[in-house]
Amino acid sequence: MKSIQAVSPAILGLFILISACATTPQPPTAEMTRAQAEIAQAQSAGAREFATEYLNESMAKMEQAEAENAKGNSALAARLVEESYADAHLAQVSAQSAKSARVAEDVDRSIQTLQHEENRSNTP
Repeated sequence: MKSIQAVSPAILGLFILISACATTPQPPTAEMTRAQAEIAQAQSAGAREFATEYLNESMAKMEQAEAENAKGNSALAARLVEESYADAHLAQVSAQSAKSARVAEDVDRSIQTLQHEENRSNTP
């Protein structure tokens, strides 16, 4: 009977150890690829010119995530990858918005120029 009681804590300890190993987060490899693709799309959208701060934040967080992943800190790496993705997406949307605003300003100037020319030609 005593041998069974002595073995029970050992089995419980082994079970806890195995459970802890099973819950170790996996490296965020797929998420990193997705975030890097989002960074590339942001750059293509003009984020380097129109949303530099967001793009730089995204790239810095990706570098931190890669460093943490190399250290085996998958949980922190995953969080940084998510933040990098969000910053890259924000950079992309901000760049597209800024480009659209620039196009709208150009259209407004063209309309004003046409109105000015029309007024000039109608003057006797």
